[in-house]
Amino acid sequence: MAVESPATLWRYAHEAARVTGYHAHETGQLFALREGLQVIETPAGRWVQPPGWIGWIAPRCAHAAQSFGATSGWSLHIDALAAAVLPDGPHVFAATPLVRELVARLMSLEASDALLEPRRMRLVGVLIDELVVGGRESLHLPMPQDPRLVAMASALANDPALADGIDDWADRIGMARRTLTRRFAAETGWSFAQWRQQARLLKAVELLSLGESVTAVALTVGYSSVSAFIEAFRKHFGRTPARFFEAGGGVPQAKKKPA
Repeated sequence: MAVESPATLWRYAHEAARVTGYHAHETGQLFALREGLQVIETPAGRWVQPPGWIGWIAPRCAHAAQSFGATSGWSLHIDALAAAVLPDGPHVFAATPLVRELVARLMSLEASDALLEPRRMRLVGVLIDELVVGGRESLHLPMPQDPRLVAMASALANDPALADGIDDWADRIGMARRTLTRRFAAETGWSFAQWRQQARLLKAVELLSLGESVTAVALTVGYSSVSAFIEAFRKHFGRTPARFFEAGGGVPQAKKKPA
């Protein structure tokens, strides 16, 4: 896709779930959903993007994507030089009020007016600065690289309510418990218990984004009680499930991409 301006935002809408295989862009891409849910994958991990949160894909970063249900939102491509200060892999940012206002202002500018280009450039620069300094929160689940650990991690990421413990998994994948523990931490940066909790909570974010009740989500991701789930969610994300999506906020309308 040709990039007419680093400050040009497009609106997109898809009526059904979509799966996009591995690909890469020469430009960096910032994007957000007004509705629906998207999961970004690389060999290094998964990133969950609920409505209102700002997704980021670095230039030339190979990634795949899967959306759930109908989705709509906006997308902004920026050149590699402007993107240099942003993460070198996928990321999902919480949208601050200033970020939302910057996006709204960018969308209000006429894309075909070349006289507005310097202003667009300045607004994009401020938007990038705000994302960089606004916090490094990311809805990210790192994935191991060892094929046996990948099989285990994929099963748990897809169904985090599985009750099998680390000893069960060590037997199942044919790896000594001590080796599993050491290698898993080395490849993901987290202990098995920390990673498993993150998998459960990110799956919870997915299900909440799709309109599931807090009670149903708590049981689906493996918590024995709703109160235990809410407390774990609050400790991890700093807010309850009911208030979590306030971090993303509303997403303004964007111009429709020409056919």
